[in-house]
Amino acid sequence: MVEVKIVSGICGFETEVQVENESKYQCTVQLRSTCPHVTRMAEKINRVDAMAELFKKGQSQILTASQNLPHVTCPAAVGILKAVEAAAGLALPKDASITFLKKD
Repeated sequence: MVEVKIVSGICGFETEVQVENESKYQCTVQLRSTCPHVTRMAEKINRVDAMAELFKKGQSQILTASQNLPHVTCPAAVGILKAVEAAAGLALPKDASITFLKKD
């Protein structure tokens, strides 16, 4: 099982993701979030095919569900995809970040 925590930024919302690879890239996804939009998104992505999510353009349930997020820059969808990728054994778990070098 892979667990990640996503801190979205200035909104202050946090999302915890648990992904378990059940069999041959079939993953179960559980989300807990303080964001009501991510919580609604969670209803649509309980079980995903990691190969379709990561490599078949236009077939990602996660990206489709994220279209309901109010900001396209919300990192929640990408964080969920990174968790699926690691859980399916398609990448090693490694932290990712976005860092502002200059804040005016």
